[in-house]
Amino acid sequence: MRVIRLDYDSKGLEVALPDVPSLQIFLMKSAPALISPAEKVAKSLARPLGARPLTELAAGKQTACIVVSDKTRPVPNKLILPPILSSLKKAGLKKENITILIGTGTHGPTEGKYLKELLGEKIPREYRIENHDCRDKNKLKLLGKTSKGVPVWINRTYSEAGLKIVTGFIEPHFMAGYSGGRKGVCPGIAGLDTIKVFHSPGLLESSYAEGGKLGKNPCHLLAGEASKLAGIDFLVNVTLNAKKQVTGVFSGHPVRAFQQGVAFCGRSVIVKAREKFDIVLTSGGGAPLDRNFYQTIKGIVGALPAVKKGGTIIVVSGCRDGLGSGDFKKLLAGFTNPAAYISEISAKGFFRLDQWQVEELAKAMKKAKVKIFSEGLPCGFSVSGLERISNIEAELKKAKELNPRLKLGIIPNGPYVLVK
Repeated sequence: MRVIRLDYDSKGLEVALPDVPSLQIFLMKSAPALISPAEKVAKSLARPLGARPLTELAAGKQTACIVVSDKTRPVPNKLILPPILSSLKKAGLKKENITILIGTGTHGPTEGKYLKELLGEKIPREYRIENHDCRDKNKLKLLGKTSKGVPVWINRTYSEAGLKIVTGFIEPHFMAGYSGGRKGVCPGIAGLDTIKVFHSPGLLESSYAEGGKLGKNPCHLLAGEASKLAGIDFLVNVTLNAKKQVTGVFSGHPVRAFQQGVAFCGRSVIVKAREKFDIVLTSGGGAPLDRNFYQTIKGIVGALPAVKKGGTIIVVSGCRDGLGSGDFKKLLAGFTNPAAYISEISAKGFFRLDQWQVEELAKAMKKAKVKIFSEGLPCGFSVSGLERISNIEAELKKAKELNPRLKLGIIPNGPYVLVK
């Protein structure tokens, strides 16, 4: 009997697998961690891709805004930010004129202990920290419209900064193809009127709005146009391995650096399935991503390419913070079945915050049964069509007894692996 370790909260979860005739474990290809990653970041700022060194770009600027991802992303900000801040200091920028803007999208603010986890103890004491609020029009600026007529509302602090820097990390993204790059701006620091189009059924129901796809992906194209209107003077993105260690640094021009990072990331994360499986056991990606059920849906959707039509997806997720936002909870409570839900949100004029994440769950349920193991979800939690289980090994054993020819796929790192 083989034991596999799945990413689960910060501790991981070991599962003993039954002997089955067909088993495939989808693992990220080995990508060595960088030696002295902080030095690599500093060197990339001095020798960027398709852009002048950061100190040269910052020279003569009176203000700067640095966008960082929120508490749900494992971006190593405590490693990335010091070299950036040091470069700005060398260029003559004063601390009081630098804002670190947390790109929350539609999520809540990152504060208190979460802010310390995100940025460390020192940076919040010395620099101005702002949480983006997509609903506050006083803190947004309309920069124009995309070629499709979508209004581009962007955080005012960022829009009016003399120097605009966006940080983040590149991973597969279940809607936009890959995270990083332009997503730091849209949806990261965009207004709700922009985000609700980015997350609308008109875009998400496209066959191109999937993990690993950029060409013709409507989410990617909208984010690209929005970020171009907003302007990114300098991009700093990293790639991570399964241990969340830095494997690459891609700094400079927002498009060129992102494209090179995506190419590098793809070589590590894309794994081909040799067949479709009866059951796919996956994870929510471990901490900090699997902190709630909202984020866990990424792992569920990521398993879709590997599961048979009518098969089963089992996801493990810590969900230490429960379900997610109040809007998300209300949508889950009213969910009856995938077809009815997608029909409801596709009606003209319909909009509810976080509807897109339930839409992605509906997509998964249209293809497969979905089951979840989680110690963090509330006791009374239930969603129509979603089964909560308490013993994964017993579940797999039962499935093997019912189907001696059981085909089993395992994705230990969840949404960080891109199954093709």
